[in-house]
Amino acid sequence: MSKIYGLTGGIASGKSTVLNLFRHNKFIVYDADYVARDVVKVGTLGLKQITQQFGEQVLLPDGNLNRRKLSSIVFSDRDELDKLDKITRPLIKKEILQTVAEVKRSTEKTISIFEIPLLFEGNYQNYFDGVISVYVEPQIQLHRLMRRNALSKEVALEQINSQMSMYEKKERADFVIDNSEDLAHLQDEFSRLIPQL
Repeated sequence: MSKIYGLTGGIASGKSTVLNLFRHNKFIVYDADYVARDVVKVGTLGLKQITQQFGEQVLLPDGNLNRRKLSSIVFSDRDELDKLDKITRPLIKKEILQTVAEVKRSTEKTISIFEIPLLFEGNYQNYFDGVISVYVEPQIQLHRLMRRNALSKEVALEQINSQMSMYEKKERADFVIDNSEDLAHLQDEFSRLIPQL
């Protein structure tokens, strides 16, 4: 029987690095960020609803979504962000749950990994055979985020604090991968996890 695990973790915890380890080790991987892009492609209900809500100004000349313009509208106004969430969240959830159902229906013996940054926030945990959380010490998370996105300490902390804490994700997960050290340590953590799946 096929199994599918949810992969989550805080911002700058190294989820993408862990997902790549799964990919290189021949696991089937899915990424919620791709789903989020798919539901707002040209011709989709998502793009139609976004255009109705925010106007033609959020479209590029070729009809695609102007992500930069939309971001400038929603990230400076909580109400606008909520409006966008109300459009995209149900569409993303529907796609994710369809994929999970398809995997579980399969009679092949496979293990799939689905990366969902806001897994607990979106209440996805019950749909998976287990949840893997990538954990990193808060101080390291802060430094990595500041370095990766060239952010000030204040802005980086604001982004970190807008999410569920890394500690809470760690506590709620079935499996934890600690990414507080170097790549060699992460690979050891990964190797320890695999037999448990």
